[in-house]
Amino acid sequence: MTDDTQTAKAPGGSFARVLRSPGTLRLVGSLFVLETGSAMTTVGLPLLVMQRYGLGLEVGFTLAARFLPNILLGALAGQIVDRHDPRRVAMLAALGSGLAAVLFPFTTAMWQIQLLALAIGVGYMFGFPATMALRPQVIPEGSELEGNGLIVTAERVPKLLGPALAGPIAAAAGIGWLFCAEAATALAAAALLTRLPRAVKPTATGGGTEAPRTGSGTDRRGPVGAVGRWLAAWARSLATGARDLVRMVRGDGRLSSLTVTAFTYMVALGIGRTFLAAYSLRDFASVPAMLGYLLAAMGLGGALGALAAAAFRRWNQGWVYILGNALEGLCWIALIATGEWYLALALLFAAGAFESVASVVYFSEVQKRLPADLQGRYYATLIPLSDVFLVAGTVLGGVLVERAGVSWGAVLVGLAMAVPVLVLVTRLVPERPTAAAEAEAEAEAEAEAEERAPEAEEHRSAEKTLEAEAFRTAEKTPQAEEFRTAEKTPA
Repeated sequence: MTDDTQTAKAPGGSFARVLRSPGTLRLVGSLFVLETGSAMTTVGLPLLVMQRYGLGLEVGFTLAARFLPNILLGALAGQIVDRHDPRRVAMLAALGSGLAAVLFPFTTAMWQIQLLALAIGVGYMFGFPATMALRPQVIPEGSELEGNGLIVTAERVPKLLGPALAGPIAAAAGIGWLFCAEAATALAAAALLTRLPRAVKPTATGGGTEAPRTGSGTDRRGPVGAVGRWLAAWARSLATGARDLVRMVRGDGRLSSLTVTAFTYMVALGIGRTFLAAYSLRDFASVPAMLGYLLAAMGLGGALGALAAAAFRRWNQGWVYILGNALEGLCWIALIATGEWYLALALLFAAGAFESVASVVYFSEVQKRLPADLQGRYYATLIPLSDVFLVAGTVLGGVLVERAGVSWGAVLVGLAMAVPVLVLVTRLVPERPTAAAEAEAEAEAEAEAEERAPEAEEHRSAEKTLEAEAFRTAEKTPQAEEFRTAEKTPA
């Protein structure tokens, strides 16, 4: 533990330093195996539902159940992450998700599947902000780009590896074993987190977000009143979370703009999911499972792009973020001009690479600009709001792609990705020192002033001595004598 903590405080700036940090490797490894299992369940869950109940609205409702906890309760998750050890929260979230996954094959009704999907969503609601809050403890200072690049890679590679493994496992052993695989990966992910250093949580101060109190007496009577109070409490908590998010990022133009464009990107992603499905069916109906190949190309590009992000560390990070989003949007728009499968795969590979570069910049800037004790609350508030925008984009995409056509769907995705960052270019580009950098600069200035204080005092004393000597010398000159004589002589 001590070695991990000391490593996190050491100055860095290279992959070698990150790879020598055991805590960083454990966190990256935990995320990798956890996301690999989750990717296999993403394949297995719709297959299980279709196998038992056929294709219909049930598939959409079941998959949507995983988003509901973040949307309804995510604004409150930050309190638990802030008040408890994020390492323990992440471990419990992983184990809870694994337990829910292993129960899927034993369900006998649709509502049971949906309930388990809801439980997995609860685990993600707590697990993601907790793991994000662990980054400052394990990533060496000065190596934020490299550390976050490895983390984004650990999240992107499973999106390619998980579906690739799911096919052979399901074919050889059955769909049920996909859920057992997620349970095993969740157990391994929790085990990797056990040896991370524990963070010393600051004492809670006033003004924090508190869970709303329920009424008493006559206010508690009736199920309708209870539901109404719960909805009101949820709305207040979501509004409070949004207000806290604004307070955390205001005053920093780049951080606030990154947060805004994160929401608009989720809208674009929701539209893009609907577009890709329609695009694969319209233009590549003769290629079986073309949608899977398109998603795999994005996953591969995302993995390589995350590793390449550190190459831009000397660039203005605002420009890197803008170019990443704008070029990704152009790749999506260019899909409408392609008629060959290999061109479509190449464009989505490039789109995935640009997306990962922008994501690394985003996570790194948040880590550098936001105090460590606020990062858990930031992500716990950001995630549910992001899911709201994702669901809105998905619903909107279904309507727009159907009415405007598949080609216009690609244009809408590209514009939703590129336009917001271009509008906010004047806030994203200027370099503003982070709070830590400002504090360090002030401390260095004070130390330098203290070191120079004796020299300055000696210099001022020498100047006064020279001035006095010059004055005495001037008094003895003939001009001075004439001046004094003139003063004494009557006019």
